[in-house]
Amino acid sequence: MRAEAVQNKLKKCVRKQKKATSKARRESDQTYEALGALYAQMEQEDQQRVAAQEARANDQAILAGLQEQLETARAEVSTARRQHDAVDNRVANIRIERDRHRDMSHAQDRAERSLCQQLAQAQLQVMNLQHEVHYLNNQLNPILDGEEGGPNMEEEDDEEEEVDPEEGDDPISDLDSDHDED
Repeated sequence: MRAEAVQNKLKKCVRKQKKATSKARRESDQTYEALGALYAQMEQEDQQRVAAQEARANDQAILAGLQEQLETARAEVSTARRQHDAVDNRVANIRIERDRHRDMSHAQDRAERSLCQQLAQAQLQVMNLQHEVHYLNNQLNPILDGEEGGPNMEEEDDEEEEVDPEEGDDPISDLDSDHDED
């Protein structure tokens, strides 16, 4: 009996060992599965990290490109502002020059009007003087015609009549100096 009891004990021990081994294998398999899952998860996280790094690198490249575009746009805006300011200055200078020319034109117009008025006054004075000369000639001719020993007025009359009036502006030219004015 002893041998059977020892065999039973050994069988029990072997069963226990088999159960423990089976359990250890299951646990080992589960551990391997868990490790495999962790490894897969780590690989996935590594891939995500690499993808994130690539995305960050792409984002940085895009950001660098956008910054270059921004700097280019700022430079273009600066150039456009300078050109706009230059155009504004040119327009202001043109306006100043236009105003100066307009003022000069107005001054020339006033001077021209003044000269025209002076000319008209001078022509009026000449006309009045011609009237006076004709009047005086009309007064002197009867007196001088009555004197026999007086100077020859015909020569003087010729000299006075040699005065050339301005381009037909002499309305008195039709007057006869020999007739009397009353």
